[in-house]
Amino acid sequence: MTKYTQKFKLDLIQEYLDTGCSQRCLKNKHSLPKDILKKWWTVYNLKGPEGLKLRHFKRKFTVDFKLRVINYYLNNDVSISKVAASHNLLCSQISIWLKLFMEGGSEALKPKKKGRQSKMSKMTKKDARKILKKGK
Repeated sequence: MTKYTQKFKLDLIQEYLDTGCSQRCLKNKHSLPKDILKKWWTVYNLKGPEGLKLRHFKRKFTVDFKLRVINYYLNNDVSISKVAASHNLLCSQISIWLKLFMEGGSEALKPKKKGRQSKMSKMTKKDARKILKKGK
């Protein structure tokens, strides 16, 4: 469950535009975390109200997409927060991808298999029969 709805975010942005109150003033008034209003404002300027919509599913990113985001960050003079806002990502996600890329290249950006590896070898029925016959 998300803490802030799209309506709340849009209402805050509208209040910011209408009252001329600073972002710091609104942050204190509504008891918001440090830079969240700044992030919403950046996303709103880049994507409009659609950028503030809530996501209800886990997104998966291809290696190609990750490389394009990293390439954009490295070849343009923009901050990670601007890249994150323009691609609708979290800054931390881009930082993780960048670190992985610097350490292991594009190979490190490939998805990893989830879960713990099995300690038992995969045995076929044929192999099991052979072992049972040897035991007799």
